[in-house]
Amino acid sequence: MARFKGDAPVRAWRACFLGAGLAVAATGCASMDIPQAHRGRMFSRTGLLALYTGSDGLSGPVRDPGSHFVGIYNELRTVDCSTKTVTESLDTLTRDGVHFGFDIAIRFSADCSDEGVISLLTRMSPADGQNISTAQIFATFIQPAVGEAARELVAPLRANELNEKQGLVAAGVKKRFAEVMTQREKKIVTVYEINVTNFHFPPSLDSANLERASQSLLRDKAIAERERVTAEAETMAVRKTLAVQEAEVATVKIERIGTALAKNPLYLQYDLQLRLPEIYDKAGQRGNLVLAAPTPFNINWGMTPPQAPPAAPPPVKAR
Repeated sequence: MARFKGDAPVRAWRACFLGAGLAVAATGCASMDIPQAHRGRMFSRTGLLALYTGSDGLSGPVRDPGSHFVGIYNELRTVDCSTKTVTESLDTLTRDGVHFGFDIAIRFSADCSDEGVISLLTRMSPADGQNISTAQIFATFIQPAVGEAARELVAPLRANELNEKQGLVAAGVKKRFAEVMTQREKKIVTVYEINVTNFHFPPSLDSANLERASQSLLRDKAIAERERVTAEAETMAVRKTLAVQEAEVATVKIERIGTALAKNPLYLQYDLQLRLPEIYDKAGQRGNLVLAAPTPFNINWGMTPPQAPPAAPPPVKAR
């Protein structure tokens, strides 16, 4: 009996340590984390320790990222607030039954204001039971709006009209999608940018587009060649006119010189006499033999004629 009485304090201490451990574990289980770029709200639950008295579901203020005390049974429901870019490929029919497709890239995020988080958690159920992801938001709100905008713009047009109005169709899809998101999905999604790219036509229409582009290129080349020939013809006409004018000027000059020489015939002989020394000098430099008659211009007046060298003395006879 004494042995059992002595073990009572030990059992008491063990019970205390066990209770403290359970309390610490319960405290650790009573906290949850909200990750970065997320926001959430408390979701009340009940259990044995709460005597199954019921719960209020979503309640309390919107909470920011961090660790939060939730109790033993309560949990946090969160919304992914990160910005995502999703590229969606769409395919729709034109008025004449031709499949037409394009890619649309959308940069968006959930509206993570207090009102937006409350609205999302009220209207949607988390796919994994805790967090509403951006993929879930895209599939629920954005994807149907994009499809609706594409059908409204593409369905009334024929394939050839659509081929000619690609830019207008892209702008129209972006505008209609923005209107749908603004009018219907208020405080749900924030769309930052929309870009429509990569139009997809049937192979036959692509071949026709390529052929049309080739014909357009050939036509532009022909037009450029024709303009070049026209410009050259105009240049030749201007040059011809200028040559005629220059010839007329030269003719007038020659006629006037001839008239002047006819009135003064001695001037030509005088001018020729002045030019003869230069003519002979150049002819001699080129190796041409020119014998000119003596004239007052090429005779060296006042110069003494060259003298003959003195004769050699007679030889001396030897004795």
